[in-house]
Amino acid sequence: MKRRYTITLGASTTAGGKVITASANGSINGVQIALENDLIFCPACKSQGKILCVGPRIPETWNGKQIALGDDLCMCACPTPPKLVANQTLRSQVIEESQMSAGESSAVQASSDSRNGSTSEEEIIEQFFSLLDERGQPVGGFRYDLYKDGELHIRAADYANGDTEKISGAGDLRLVTWFNTDGATRYG
Repeated sequence: MKRRYTITLGASTTAGGKVITASANGSINGVQIALENDLIFCPACKSQGKILCVGPRIPETWNGKQIALGDDLCMCACPTPPKLVANQTLRSQVIEESQMSAGESSAVQASSDSRNGSTSEEEIIEQFFSLLDERGQPVGGFRYDLYKDGELHIRAADYANGDTEKISGAGDLRLVTWFNTDGATRYG
């Protein structure tokens, strides 16, 4: 099992670089989530690079692009591409051994099959987000809005044991979460 944290604006690279653009519609604690091809400035080679998503992952696209995760690459002028290092620990993907051995090819195939309208063994049955700390324990005190295919699906909900409500089937999900210090909703 491997945990890969979501990359956000300002995240670092192993060469001291910084993510300088983040084009997702979502954010974590108010910091935009970065996607594949977002820009990075690399002080080691003094150039601008782009995020390249590599390695096993749970397919998650925003605006038609994969979200960036820790250990994805900065494609700059360095001879060996630096790896991305997350600057937050609230949101991550947990990759199981079976997903790691299957690698990216199965994820790409499943994504391709769903765009073509065909059914595959890897059809999405349900989707949800989890809010866990670095020990894998649920984090309390947060609320969320959940959007499916651009429309508000759930408003100002509490996490249930660290999880959002499960959404059946495929669809583009967007999560907006916030710390609820006084029990009030964002809309009150």
